[in-house]
Amino acid sequence: MLFITTLEVIPGKARELLDFLKSFKVPDDIKIREFLELFGKPDFAIIYEAPNENMAVDFVLQFCPYATPKTSLCNPIKIGG
Repeated sequence: MLFITTLEVIPGKARELLDFLKSFKVPDDIKIREFLELFGKPDFAIIYEAPNENMAVDFVLQFCPYATPKTSLCNPIKIGG
């Protein structure tokens, strides 16, 4: 399953989030396709694969002390011929 999570950093938590990102470990069942810093709000976007919704929630919860997450399930669209 493909997910996108956006993160809006909680005011005053930016340094803590950056420190966390330097050392956090991605669970074996999660495959990150892109981890993007955004210019503007939200601050970050993560596009990743997870086996199911529960694994996606567990992955996202680790960011909650530092940022407000919003997650959506993605459905790829084939375009063109």
